[in-house]
Amino acid sequence: MRKSDEEILSAIAEKDSAAVAELYDRYSRLIYGALLRMLRSTDDAEDVLQEVFVQVWLKAGTYKPDLGAPKFWLVRIAHNRAINLIRSKRAKMKQTEIPIPDTDSPAAAELVAADLFAETSNAEESAYTVRAMNKLPKDQAQLLDMAFFQGYSHSEISEKTNLPLGTVKTRIRNGLLALRESLEFLNENKT
Repeated sequence: MRKSDEEILSAIAEKDSAAVAELYDRYSRLIYGALLRMLRSTDDAEDVLQEVFVQVWLKAGTYKPDLGAPKFWLVRIAHNRAINLIRSKRAKMKQTEIPIPDTDSPAAAELVAADLFAETSNAEESAYTVRAMNKLPKDQAQLLDMAFFQGYSHSEISEKTNLPLGTVKTRIRNGLLALRESLEFLNENKT
């Protein structure tokens, strides 16, 4: 009988190395594909994938089922690690005085392109997410894109958009709340 993801995470929390291997077999290709699309480098994607499963080994006991399925917990870890790597590379580029391309340029799109939702959800959930994003006011959608898909911090977004930091934070929070409300039925259908 196939173990549930929650059972596997419980076993990992008990330091069962076979459980880590089972979770890796189950989700490594999905996560690697998403990381490769975000990072555009096989080496970086492989490194971050390894970091994700090390983090799972160390932090499996902190998983909270009420925050979403284990698959999405893994995706959040991977997304956060990838964003950290993108930010680190951006900082190194600034230090070497290599200009970062404008966010509307094709080079920038290649540098930080990512649609993690489309790669980690099934097609139906992705379509709902896209529709929900399209219903948001344009300024909220743009700020959410910059924060979650392009890896900019709130301060960097404030600088790039010439908006006060408080306004950036408020619009991102309001956008997230509107998305949560629009997509809440997805979680209701899973219970």
